Amino acid sequence: MSDPNTSSHSSCRHGLPRVIWLLLGGNLVVRAAGFAYPFMAFHVAGRGHAAGAVGAVLAAFGVGWAVGQLACGWLVDRTGPRATLASTMLVAATVLVLMAQARSVPALLIGALVTGVVYDAPRPVLGAAIAEMVPDPARRAKIDAWRFGWIVSIGRAITGGVGGLLAGWSGVPVLFWINAIACAMLALLAACCIPAREHRRSPAVSEPVAQTAHIGYRGAFSDARLVLLLGSSLATLTAVRGLYAAVPMLMADSGLSAGEFGWAQLANAVAGIGLTPVMTPWLGRKAAARLRPRLDILAVAGVWTAVSMSGAALAHTTLGFTVATAVCTPGEIAWFVIAAGIVHRIAPPANGGRYHGIWSMTLAIASVVAPIIASYSLIHGGHRLVAIVTVAVGLTGAALCLPLARALRRSASVPALSHPEAAPLCRTRHVTGHEQPGHQPASR
Repeated sequence: MSDPNTSSHSSCRHGLPRVIWLLLGGNLVVRAAGFAYPFMAFHVAGRGHAAGAVGAVLAAFGVGWAVGQLACGWLVDRTGPRATLASTMLVAATVLVLMAQARSVPALLIGALVTGVVYDAPRPVLGAAIAEMVPDPARRAKIDAWRFGWIVSIGRAITGGVGGLLAGWSGVPVLFWINAIACAMLALLAACCIPAREHRRSPAVSEPVAQTAHIGYRGAFSDARLVLLLGSSLATLTAVRGLYAAVPMLMADSGLSAGEFGWAQLANAVAGIGLTPVMTPWLGRKAAARLRPRLDILAVAGVWTAVSMSGAALAHTTLGFTVATAVCTPGEIAWFVIAAGIVHRIAPPANGGRYHGIWSMTLAIASVVAPIIASYSLIHGGHRLVAIVTVAVGLTGAALCLPLARALRRSASVPALSHPEAAPLCRTRHVTGHEQPGHQPASR
């Protein structure tokens, strides 16, 4: 009689679990139809509200986004991916339909807040599922390259290009309806196709009972590795989010239109689609080369993205902005893959959702901080100050990789079973006398 646990582990070794494919596909659909956030400002302004109301609604979305990553991380640890996605995407579909019809500022504020909470639920769900169900670092890196390279880039290209055309033809509210339909489809997919509580760590990796207990957010924030990664990620992502915050302001200040900003955004997306298959094998090899994460790649990628965004700050033509955003792309892909790999490695079993929720929260916070920094720098120092601040923030993120490396080395000195991927290494070393990553002793 076949053991479902054994078959699940076999699928992890020889392919990807079915749940991972379902989550990747659902994530792609929601990303490609994710029109609500990029066009929310146009929606509020189209209801006749002033800039102050637009800013308040966007801020409400940002607060909901940050809180939602924590809430969804907790929910996936407690209930699994099926219940988390089915519930959050159903709420998202309902609220997006209501937002399409909303006209008053209070209704738009509440709608934006609730939408922010559930809008990006697939991110911590997929991150936790990868950590739990794919034990091989090389495979993890490939999946992360797909989701942060292809899926994000395809979604960015569609929402930016197709969304603009649809908004011109049918109006912005139609985009909210399309986004709602995509969320409802993912809710249905999760409810019908994802097994209940499938979200488990592979049985090949065994930890003590204490390691598999729910530690809560207080315990997670007491993990120095996670806190240092949080700080480094916030700094780097603040520079990266300049694509959406600083670049539109800078292009407008140079007399360029929103359509020309669309070309810069499209260049970044096309570069991501083209570079992902080229970079994925290399990143997979680097991720699997040694037990500790490649913080050197993380630091270099962070500096690369910051320098690229600072180059955009010094540009004055559509071509200059387009080249800068395209050049930024390989750094973005490498940074996200390595950073996600660190979260996979340090997240204790049964707490992957919390760890990925905390890390994903940095993107939401950076999306709020980046436009504030960009606008202040542009007003008080022009393009040059924006470039200087962008580089400084990026260097701060890279510098935090040094204490993060020390924290990871200290954690590696504890007994091998405390590391989710050290169990097979330790077990193999005991049998053969030397390390053979990924090799398992034959069952007796």
